Amino acid sequence: MPEIEKLSKEHKKFGFKLFLSYITFTILLIISITIIHIHLSNDLNLRDFEREAALQSSEKKKEFDTFFKKKADSVLAIAKNEYFLNFIEDNSYEYYIDLLLLTIMDANKDYMQLRFLDKNGVEKIRFERDNQYDEPYKNLNLQDKSNRYYFTSSKDIPNHAVWFSPIDLNIEHGKIEKPNKAVARVATPIYIKAKFQGILIINIFIQDLLESITKSTIYDMYITDMNGYYIKHKNKEHDWSFYDSKHRLEDDLTTKMVENINKNKQKAKVLSDTIYIQPLNLGKQKLNLLLIKSEKSKQELTDNNNKMVVAILIFSFFMSIIFSMIFSSPLKKMYEIVVLQAQKLRELAINLDKKVQIESLKNAKKDRLLQHQNKLVELGDMIGNIAHQWRHPITRLSLTLQNLKEFQAKGKLKDELLEKSLDTSMHQIEFMSNTIDNFKDFYRSDTVKKEFFVQNAIDSILKIIGPTLKHNNIKINIYDKQHTSIYGNKNEFSQVLMNLIVNSKDAFVDKQIKSPNIDINIEKINTQIQIQISDNAGGIDEKIIPHIFDPYFTTKEKKGTGIGLYLAKAIIEEKMQGKILVQNRQDGVAFTIILKQ
Repeated sequence: MPEIEKLSKEHKKFGFKLFLSYITFTILLIISITIIHIHLSNDLNLRDFEREAALQSSEKKKEFDTFFKKKADSVLAIAKNEYFLNFIEDNSYEYYIDLLLLTIMDANKDYMQLRFLDKNGVEKIRFERDNQYDEPYKNLNLQDKSNRYYFTSSKDIPNHAVWFSPIDLNIEHGKIEKPNKAVARVATPIYIKAKFQGILIINIFIQDLLESITKSTIYDMYITDMNGYYIKHKNKEHDWSFYDSKHRLEDDLTTKMVENINKNKQKAKVLSDTIYIQPLNLGKQKLNLLLIKSEKSKQELTDNNNKMVVAILIFSFFMSIIFSMIFSSPLKKMYEIVVLQAQKLRELAINLDKKVQIESLKNAKKDRLLQHQNKLVELGDMIGNIAHQWRHPITRLSLTLQNLKEFQAKGKLKDELLEKSLDTSMHQIEFMSNTIDNFKDFYRSDTVKKEFFVQNAIDSILKIIGPTLKHNNIKINIYDKQHTSIYGNKNEFSQVLMNLIVNSKDAFVDKQIKSPNIDINIEKINTQIQIQISDNAGGIDEKIIPHIFDPYFTTKEKKGTGIGLYLAKAIIEEKMQGKILVQNRQDGVAFTIILKQ
């Protein structure tokens, strides 16, 4: 039994050690927090960049497509004008046609030329302006354009079809017009009484369009062709680099990044934590819109991270000193109290020690038993759900392999069929792998969430079970006028829709419905998003509707585990903070998923 005087002498030495221990622990804690902050910050910044770049590039692509769609509508509207067709046929209404085309040119400041070329390629009427926003005029110096690519390319397209030229610089008399004028052409053939009469063609100034879709406050935006030459560059000296500077992507980006851009199959995607690519298509011309995080944005991000790290370091350091002093100061009094009570505690401890050992052994056995039972239940849930989700992919995979064997036995196994079958098999295997990941993520709390389109989730499901639905003559009707997006885990949400669609399919098969239909209606109502999945399979017995979301409740007897709808409810209500409701309709059942925008 230590004496009070001896403990008091050791108190100062112990207090100093304790203070150093607090400081050491705090330093290690600061380092850990800083590393975690940097890692999470980088990951968050990447997700923010992907989401923001995707939204902005989508708007830019929409602006690009809408611009040329309006031009196509305009040229078709002129081509259908009765007075214009009479003018082409017998030169009647010439005054009115001049007035019509001059008015159209005046109303559209981006129209450079508006011409009609007869069936031989000779200009019959021509209105133009020298520069954008200049006044338009009628040019009487008509020319033979029969050897121009835009005439030979557009005259052979079907009636009422529209042809687009590549975006290029305007060329006059074989030379690029100076200053540079970015133009594109839109044309349509003119038929009267099923006979080709010529083409109507509009030359369009598109410099303003290029400036608009490459304008951004947070990104450097570029437009390149498929050969890596720039059409638009943040440094105007490299605009139209094919003709002037010969500046290409490899002059600005790494070889590996250029290879990734060249490999891109016309899909918008993130190429790195600072580069996003958005394909643009005009007729047969393929372009790339590149969004690269500007140096100013990157520097602001770095500065913010540095400020946060410094703030964490300063705050943690001062707090460590304060807490070290607070917890070290009462040590002397604590030691005195401990010594005075030590004897009593020792006697009590001797008696309690035996009881604690006995109870600890009992509790340890109980804890191990409960943990074992809990793991078995979770394992059973997961296996049951995986079996429920794998049934159709395994059947599909089995049928694919049997078909391959039959075609090989008959000597009809072609490379195209083999490749298609292998692709189908890989889709099934990938889905089964994703199913494992989904269930693993369901039992973890760190599932990745992001914004995604509901239509994309449905499409991913139909890639897997589409053939099965088609085999059973089940028609899927999807109504999504607003192209709705939601926030959450896409794979988990797909599992919910998969369960509902497969349940409807099983009901159709069991009840032998003649014209099975599944309707998926997606709409935004005020601040909510409602997704309704309904069928015409006859509905559910009203008596069991209150129990269909209960775990292990099933109406499929040997085929079901009673976990599918239980898991669907858990995902929607617990993970996505929404609601899932069910009600019978006149000819079937409707499940309604309600989520906040």
